[in-house]
Amino acid sequence: MRYFQVDVRKEPTEYGFMPTMQLYLLEKSEIKRPVVIIAPGGGYTTVCIEEDADQVAMQYNAAGFHAAVLNYSVVPHCFPEPQKDLMYAIRLLRENAENWGIQEDAIAICGFSAGAHLCASVSTLWQKASENACVFKPNGVILFYPILTTRLAHCRDFLKGHAGGDEKLLKWAACDEQVTGDTPPTFMYGTFEDKLSNVENMLYYGEKLKAHGVPFEMHVLPKGQHGAPWCENKTWGKSVSGRSYHYIGLSIEWLIELFDRE
Repeated sequence: MRYFQVDVRKEPTEYGFMPTMQLYLLEKSEIKRPVVIIAPGGGYTTVCIEEDADQVAMQYNAAGFHAAVLNYSVVPHCFPEPQKDLMYAIRLLRENAENWGIQEDAIAICGFSAGAHLCASVSTLWQKASENACVFKPNGVILFYPILTTRLAHCRDFLKGHAGGDEKLLKWAACDEQVTGDTPPTFMYGTFEDKLSNVENMLYYGEKLKAHGVPFEMHVLPKGQHGAPWCENKTWGKSVSGRSYHYIGLSIEWLIELFDRE
């Protein structure tokens, strides 16, 4: 495996921060591989990378995918600075697809909590980025316990903070309001007990995806508060209640089918 870090931007942000991406690239082969960019959670106040994100990356590696973990902008940055970081990361992978053995039309983004909002917002806004917006387009989107709507009061408060209190930016940050036919196929996972990323988040979002003809897969399982279960080395996912939910494995099966992999 090749493991190294790259800068995502050409220059640091106005606050002097340089977003980076840790790459977990499987050994080169004659056949290029899809890649999964992982955006950890942290409420846009921090990025919870630590060893958990490493374990998630290794789970995708074990299934034959390249992986990357994005350390994106958080406060005092607000929308759309983290979104720019993720789009630049997608572009960087496409620009280096040949050298890094990446299948450039098989780039998936995978987010947890605030990272899931980040992925969903990029998946609904990528086409507005520039005239050559196709370089920023993810080909698949994986959302774990996402925050996607302003239709729920506490979710609106969270997204309003991310938008810096700007009502115009808040509308752009409300992912369910930005879904179009250009939104990539999407996988969603959450739990019934999650009080922060309520089930309604995914139901509202799924409703909009269906209305625009965007294929999606959704799993709502009964146990686990926000952020649980997580994943470990020997299982795809393990519930704190003792039942294995295997939600990373479900996302891998979805990706294999999406990218027509064996």
